[in-house]
Order: sequence, then C-alpha cells, then structure tokens
Amino acid sequence: MIDWGDLIDSIGSWIGSHGARILLIVVGSWIFYQIIKVFLSRVVRRLVELRARVDRLPKEDELRRIKSILSVLIGALGVAIFTIATFMVLSELNINIGPLIASAGVAGIAIGFGAQSLIKDTLNGLFIMLEDQFNPGDVVKIVDISGQVEDFNMRRTVLRDLDGIVHIIPNSLITTVSNFTREWARVNINVSVDYGTDLEKAIAVINKVGKELAADENYSPIIISPPQVLRVENLADSGVEIKIVGDTRPNKQWQVAGELRLRLKKAFDENGIEIPFPQTKVSFDKSQIDQISRLAQQRNPADSSPP
Repeated sequence: MIDWGDLIDSIGSWIGSHGARILLIVVGSWIFYQIIKVFLSRVVRRLVELRARVDRLPKEDELRRIKSILSVLIGALGVAIFTIATFMVLSELNINIGPLIASAGVAGIAIGFGAQSLIKDTLNGLFIMLEDQFNPGDVVKIVDISGQVEDFNMRRTVLRDLDGIVHIIPNSLITTVSNFTREWARVNINVSVDYGTDLEKAIAVINKVGKELAADENYSPIIISPPQVLRVENLADSGVEIKIVGDTRPNKQWQVAGELRLRLKKAFDENGIEIPFPQTKVSFDKSQIDQISRLAQQRNPADSSPP
C-alpha cells in the first residue's frame, strides 16, 4: 500500500533540493537573455548610428539596418542560452549529459556531411550581414529576381516582386547583389519630341519642370538634385530622344519619375511640343500610281465614265 505521507515528503524533498534549482536555472536564463538582449540592442544601435553618420544614411535606412542585425544576433543568442539551460536542467535531474554531448557530436558530424548547403547558407548570410549588403525594405536584384527585401535571416532571403510574388532565396545562391536603394537613387528617363520641335525650347521646358518639381513641398524632401536634361540621347525613327537625370532619396526614384512624366506631358501640351508616336510613310513612283489608278477604274468602271 502506498504511504502517501512518505510520497509527499519525498516530492517535497525533491522540490526543495532540485525543483528550486531548476526554477532558478529557468528564471536565471530568461533574465540573462533579457539583459543581454538589451545590451546588444544598445551596442548595435550605437554602432549603426555612428556608421550612419559617416555614410549619411537616411533615418529609415538606419532603422532597417538595426532591425536586420538585431534579428540575427538575438536569434542566435536565444538558441545558445536555451541549449545551455537545457543541459543544466538535465544535469540537475541526474541525467548523465556526457553521452548526450558525445552523441550530439557524432550526429553533428554525420549531419554536417548532409547539410553542407545549410552551412553555406549560414556563412553567406553572416557575410551579407557583416558587409551590410542589404536590409529589409531595400529594393534589390538577386539571381535575376528583382523585388523588395521582406525578410532576411542567416539561412534565406525573402523578396517580394512588383507582382506581389514572394521569392525565397537560399543565401548560398547569392553571389551578386544589385541594391537600388542604398544611400541615394537616380531618376533616369528618356522622353521623345517630334523632329519639328525646337530642341532648345524643349530642353528649357524640361529643365523648368524639373526645378519646379524639386521645389514642390511634397517632393523637395525626397529630391537631392532636380531632374535636368543630360544630353540628346538618340535620333530615333519617330523622334529625338532626350535623357533626363536627377538624384533622389533611396527608394524614391520611381515616385519622382512618375510625377515628372505627368508634369512633362502637361507642360508639352501647354507649349505645343509634340510627343511622337510610330508612323509608317509609304511612297509610290508615277508608274505605281498609274497602275493603282487603272486597277481602281477596272473595279469601279462607273466612277470613270463622264456624267
């Protein structure tokens, strides 16, 4: 028969000796994690702020960089503390962790041979983070895929393209990164005018529109240098192409380019400047015209008879 008194005494004795220590390990690990997390946050923020001043980064880029670095470091920290705390609890339960550690080592070697791609992903992710190649929110081109970085960790990068499609790219595949939103961006567009247009007048109108756009209170905070004519880019089949360039804040070049096109269309209409469209000119010599006339008369003889 079970002696409930002895059982309760045994449980109480175990809780008094081991339970309190296990609780102390769990609570202590959680407190240590929170302290280190706060410490890391302050250190990373300070380092990124110093780097941002040197690079003259906008505040939003600075915040994205802080978020990216902290997510990786705090994630790794959490895994490390959880692993150590787990072994401490097992040891407190009088479970021999030596064989577990040895087994984990052997299993780690076996898994390592089959997880080389995972190791490559992690190492490449580490270099991407240390070199600050991109951050969440940046618009980049990776392995011929263009989109906005939605998420990044040590193993993979998540892009969302203009159609809303999400692309998950292992970091080991990232060999070249084209970042469209780092430090500053550029409006780079071509507009065409009719061959009969006074080019000096057209250039003056374009430059005026660019300066007015840069002076607009809604756009002046995101425009670094007004969009202006760079050169006559090409004498195309339908018209004269004029290249316009201007510098903007990161990730704002498309917004500025769209508004610039809208204002240029209105300004061209007001100043009588025509935007050409593809046309086909057909020429006939006299013999061809005579032949066409004869064919027309044969089909409609009534039209050729006198009234």
